[in-house]
Amino acid sequence: LGDALLNKRMLPYRARVRARTMDEFDGWVRHDGEEFLYVLTGVVRLYTEFYEPAELRRGDSAYYDATMGHNVISVSADDATILWVTSLT
Repeated sequence: LGDALLNKRMLPYRARVRARTMDEFDGWVRHDGEEFLYVLTGVVRLYTEFYEPAELRRGDSAYYDATMGHNVISVSADDATILWVTSLT
């Protein structure tokens, strides 16, 4: 999304969440910057290194420091879809 913009400070993208368990990940995802996610379809569970898991439904959102370990799984019957925006540092 927004790939024509030069010198972006945010990376917005739509993602399909296929994972159903934390076992499908090789550890935590972590990187510089901050992230915002917005659930477009389905239900997801956001796992973070320092907080209890949060279940998010269509229309729900989360904003967090991306240097903290994090992963997202779908808890829907179908894959979930989210809008993810990552700040670029």
